[in-house]
Amino acid sequence: MQRLVLVVLWSASLLSTLEARQGSQRIGQWKNFTDMKTVRALGAGTGALWAATAGGSFAYDPVESAFVKFTNTDGLSSNDLTAITLDQSGAVWVGASDGSINVREAGWRDIRDIAASNRIQRSIKKFVQLGDSMLVVTDFGVSVYVMSKKEFGDTYANFGFTTPPVVKSVLVHGNRIWVATNQGIASAQRGSSNLTSPTAWTRYGGLPSTNTTSLGLFSDTLIVGCINGAAFFSADTFLAMTAFAGKAIVDMEQRNNTLTILSNSGGSFSVEAITHVNSAAQLISSVAGMLGSDLLLDSSPGLWVSTSVNGIARWDGTAWSFISPNGPQSNLFASLAVDDDGVLWVGTGFNAGGRGFYRYDPSKPEGLQWKNFVYPECPLLQNNDYYKVSIGANGSVWASSWGFGVVEVVADTIRRRLHAATTPSLATSDGSNPNYPVIGSVVVGPDGSSWFVNRTATNGNVLARLVDDTTFVYYRNLYNPGDGGFFHNMVIDRLGTKWLGNAEPAAKATTRGLYYFNENSVVSGTEATGGWGYISTTDGLPSAYVLSLAVDATGDVWVGTDLGAMIITDPQFPRTRRTPSFPLREQTVQAIAVDGVNNKWVGTREGVFVLNADGTQLLEQHTVLTTGGKLVSDDVRSVAIDQRRGIVYLGTEKGLSSLNIVAVETKETFADLEVGPNPYHVPNEEQLIIRDLVGNTTVKILTVNGSLVSQFKAQGGGRAFWDGKDSQGRFVSTGIYFIVAFADNGNQIGIGKVAVVRR
Repeated sequence: MQRLVLVVLWSASLLSTLEARQGSQRIGQWKNFTDMKTVRALGAGTGALWAATAGGSFAYDPVESAFVKFTNTDGLSSNDLTAITLDQSGAVWVGASDGSINVREAGWRDIRDIAASNRIQRSIKKFVQLGDSMLVVTDFGVSVYVMSKKEFGDTYANFGFTTPPVVKSVLVHGNRIWVATNQGIASAQRGSSNLTSPTAWTRYGGLPSTNTTSLGLFSDTLIVGCINGAAFFSADTFLAMTAFAGKAIVDMEQRNNTLTILSNSGGSFSVEAITHVNSAAQLISSVAGMLGSDLLLDSSPGLWVSTSVNGIARWDGTAWSFISPNGPQSNLFASLAVDDDGVLWVGTGFNAGGRGFYRYDPSKPEGLQWKNFVYPECPLLQNNDYYKVSIGANGSVWASSWGFGVVEVVADTIRRRLHAATTPSLATSDGSNPNYPVIGSVVVGPDGSSWFVNRTATNGNVLARLVDDTTFVYYRNLYNPGDGGFFHNMVIDRLGTKWLGNAEPAAKATTRGLYYFNENSVVSGTEATGGWGYISTTDGLPSAYVLSLAVDATGDVWVGTDLGAMIITDPQFPRTRRTPSFPLREQTVQAIAVDGVNNKWVGTREGVFVLNADGTQLLEQHTVLTTGGKLVSDDVRSVAIDQRRGIVYLGTEKGLSSLNIVAVETKETFADLEVGPNPYHVPNEEQLIIRDLVGNTTVKILTVNGSLVSQFKAQGGGRAFWDGKDSQGRFVSTGIYFIVAFADNGNQIGIGKVAVVRR
């Protein structure tokens, strides 16, 4: 039994982790962002409640309402956690669905024996400490881990059942070990010489169901939870408890003379209490719309329940509150876009799978970085199937839905929703439903006007240009008027040509190929078709399924399909000058982003490919394997880059990964230089970073009296790096140093300063 004891705020290890997280991310460092509202298990520590979730682990201080989060970029082996406990020394043990175990003492320690075994089902279900041993409950049995030796001993998997059972829980009571399985209950003498033998175990009847789920004690009586009831042990058999007949028992805990039981039914959880094994159950409370998985008790009448969708539920005796760290609404990251302030915007999905949209602002305090826009909390949305996000004009952001139009966000607030019945209006995409517009990309053209893609518009108006706040100008596909316009994605090149993709990674429409449109008919061969043109597989397109598009720094148009990518090197003559990207041959190119030095970051089903500017060389490939799990999934659906900070965001359906890179967008003019860390300690493994540089910059390091310390060319991508040494290779002394950066043409200059501390 675990009880939450609130004595102190944070342990030293948690505080040090929190302080470390406030530092800047290093070049090459990965970070993951996941939804932690699906909580599978709870652990009670001194001053903190620990949670194992589908997106990692977090510790919560109820006194300060403070969180510390951990994912596989913070030392965990997996984010998909299934079990957690704290041992008698205060170490935290977490187990994952793949069988990996991590123990947090000074840092996270990895135990890979079960994960590396040849077992098919390896999920960790529960931890139970027994002296110097930790009993590890898995799908296939109970493994004994000797903590002093840091090694596994025996595994108990054969309990005398006809076929190997799935183990759900274990409990040590008196001189016997009890196991709950999907085939019933078994127990054995603790001192038995060979618990691996099936003959050492006794099986029992009298249960409401052989599919048992949990074990507990009530006034020294063994209680068993089943999928449809509970039973207590008496005179070598089990007797059903009438108070819980037909209820799916999940967990139980005793407090004083009361047994509290958590059960699930019809998508809801209930908490009930009894004072005797044969007494009627008293309902404490129930919550609809979510399931419970673990129960912890604290001082009466308080209790905690881990929930399937809303974090930790806290009952204070009169009402429920729900607790989870600030984070994304879900692990769905179907579409990404970064605005001019470095704020990341996220679209989630469609076909009843969307979870609204959300934004991540790294400049805000950690508890405020994520904001979720979901229905019904945001009633203007009408639905949560918002699958695409786009950066609009004048600081606006557009979130496009599947069937409910598009919403405009200004100043972090939803301003309006445009659909078939608004002014201006967007056509329905379903002939049987007059108010069902499916909107794709919203893109700002060279003249500052915003263009909207209206998928399969029944009136033919597949493109709409926003003239002013209340007026659209509409455009039809004149190249092929009979085409339904299965358009989702759009980019606009320097000529103002609109390039239109026809598919999403999760929704391939009927094959269409690549369409393009320029209302001024400046593209060769489009004069007779009202500015419309078309490229098919017979013209060299790798596949008719166009999943992604990008315009790079030189104006080339990159076209990603499910069979590779094509580069249009002269968009004014698109049908005559095209090249394939051979490193992407046969790859499903789901997303393309261009970094500050014109390299391409390409999201595929096999990870992220980084290509050079012209697409002829593969510079890097990041996968789950090559990153040691830091990339949360190889199926990368979306990519966006914060050019100023140098952060690449990689969206998947298992969460969001980010990677710090050197290449960032250069400035057209100098402002005050951003320098960090400041103060800068030398010697130092990390170099001082000088940001906000223009292209082709030289940097001088000067003392306060103007003496030259060092001079060097900026390494590129809007950044320069200094190792704290002078021109002779010696570390400089403690003091204030000026940093002067000037463009090679001599017309621009930027100044910053740094305090250097010599250790």
